[in-house]
Amino acid sequence: MKRLLFTLACAATLLSMPALAEAKKLTCCQQAFQEKRECKNKCCIAAHKEAKSCTKCNPNKEDAELAKRKGVVPKP
Repeated sequence: MKRLLFTLACAATLLSMPALAEAKKLTCCQQAFQEKRECKNKCCIAAHKEAKSCTKCNPNKEDAELAKRKGVVPKP
């Protein structure tokens, strides 16, 4: 009985590991949006002035989603 409980506990731990590992780190633009301010990085400011996504800080265009919420749609 103890072995079964131990095995189930280990299996549950192993199954929950990928969910914990996928906790996303916020980009500078996402962090600024959460703090209700504009991103202060020079590359982001320049990209956002042109209504584009900063590819250096947001390689997957994470700031594009924030811009849509604000009503400004960055160019691809």
